[in-house]
Amino acid sequence: MEHSEITREHVVEAENRLFSAQLTSDVALLDQLLHDELVAVTPTGEIVTKEMDLAAHRAKTMVIEDASTEINDLRIMGDTALSVVTMTAKGKVMGAPLEGKFRYFRIWKRFDGILKVVGASFMQLGL
Repeated sequence: MEHSEITREHVVEAENRLFSAQLTSDVALLDQLLHDELVAVTPTGEIVTKEMDLAAHRAKTMVIEDASTEINDLRIMGDTALSVVTMTAKGKVMGAPLEGKFRYFRIWKRFDGILKVVGASFMQLGL
């Protein structure tokens, strides 16, 4: 990616890399894909920073046993993209079982040729 606009393929590739990093708790890859000023909002309204997210992966507080994603919508505006993704996941959070469908809304922005998540929120969809 030079100074040309982001394409759908760039965002799909970034989403796939992020999903893979989340599944394996690849902290090094997550560190590359998440912007230092990331702000994410959880379903309970908690604000999560990049460091909080990386710490959770380091501590393995969330273990995903089985998951798949589907990109529902992508909007591209120059060096910024909005993605809406549905993840179906099964796993554990701090030892408690977790299973369901979750919808993520992410804002990607290009920095020095690399797409990074600058904002995100997610919610659990009805059972």
